[in-house]
Amino acid sequence: MKKFLICMLSLTLLLACVPTPQQEVVVNKADGTLEEIIHATAAPDHPTWTMPSEPGATTPAPTAGRLAMETVVWTDSFSVAAAMDRLDVNIDATVQVPTSGTASVLRIGFAPPEDSQMQALIRLFLGDGTIYLADTTKTKAYYKAQMERYVAEKERETNERNRQEWDTLLKMANEAYAKAPDEQAPVVWDGQTSGGVRLMSANGDGTYRYLKANAEKLLYEDSLDTPYLIRNRMKSAPETDEETAAVALCESVLKSLGIDAVFSELCDTQNSIRAFGEREVDGFLVCFTPLYGGLPVTEVRTFNGFDEAIHAAGGNKEPTYSIQYEDETIEFVVENGRIVTFRYVRPSRLRKVENEAAALLPFYQIKELFKKDIGKVLFVNKGQPMKLTVHTVRLTMQRYPIRDTQDELYLLPCWEFLASIDSGNSVTDASLTNVCVLRLNALDGSILS
Repeated sequence: MKKFLICMLSLTLLLACVPTPQQEVVVNKADGTLEEIIHATAAPDHPTWTMPSEPGATTPAPTAGRLAMETVVWTDSFSVAAAMDRLDVNIDATVQVPTSGTASVLRIGFAPPEDSQMQALIRLFLGDGTIYLADTTKTKAYYKAQMERYVAEKERETNERNRQEWDTLLKMANEAYAKAPDEQAPVVWDGQTSGGVRLMSANGDGTYRYLKANAEKLLYEDSLDTPYLIRNRMKSAPETDEETAAVALCESVLKSLGIDAVFSELCDTQNSIRAFGEREVDGFLVCFTPLYGGLPVTEVRTFNGFDEAIHAAGGNKEPTYSIQYEDETIEFVVENGRIVTFRYVRPSRLRKVENEAAALLPFYQIKELFKKDIGKVLFVNKGQPMKLTVHTVRLTMQRYPIRDTQDELYLLPCWEFLASIDSGNSVTDASLTNVCVLRLNALDGSILS
């Protein structure tokens, strides 16, 4: 039973192209056809064609840096065959549909910031004083502060097991204190940025703040004791003045650094998960999504295998799978109006415009393709029909691998469908309220996996 629940959670949470023996699923495999689609343009007799307007569409005020859009309300209800049973679909979404019939296809690569951006990062987070090469040696002052905190935490703790854990940490910190140097001996930075840097500057109280920048990550931390946070109980919009101010602060930082991104979600740090014994922060985790070509970039989900898919469709075995993520994520931790942490994982840079005006399918065709394909990509157990409520439909940029290239990716415009899932199992369904159930290539309507 446990294995079944894990399988059910994983398969419904992830976009899985699992065909039944009677169905054919068109999936882009980057086999050369994709390149042909990317470089195709609008038909010659419609060189500057405008996307057909959807019934009932309204045109909102344009947003700086974004494609011109019109607002469409899409409501629908239908049932389709899916794997071994039925999928009941309800759609209730307000959709931003582009008014232009074309969008850009880009090529990006992971890369460290350019020198001008590097200098902006350094001065923004480390100030105008002396900059040193990062030395993460922990001095006696560091461990003394840790021990003081551990004692205070133990005194507040009423659970005896947790008190023992604080005692263990206190003992470890005391042993480390005995071996730690009295002072750091920082080396002044020579100003070189090639290949990335690890730098620090003094806070003025014997502690330092740190900045790391390379092709993998931009990372600022205000101390060695920065909390570890993950996304949990996220909200899609700020609800209080403090949350609004935190988002505005982060937006101003991104603007000053020339990073094109849009706010995506935030949560209270008290509702996030941190490793036991790490520093507590009473503030907000604020997340952003990078923009390219005026569209947000979604995470890529590359599926390998499903070698047991046909057997699963026949009810013999549970499908096996593996998944690889390539995220480009931007996160801040804000406390009392100041940035505690800035993390930009896998920073990317535009390498080439593959097609400045690739032809988009009209949205009415996308809607029909969704209805045709959604039953092909979700695994439904026999005797357990699944209900799907689509609440968000959005045009995004999808990262997609390029043949024979390891360090560059295509950015394709794609339609992404987010939904809540009701499989009849309360344990799994509680977590399945904002699941990407399908992505369609906006150029040809094929399934992007």
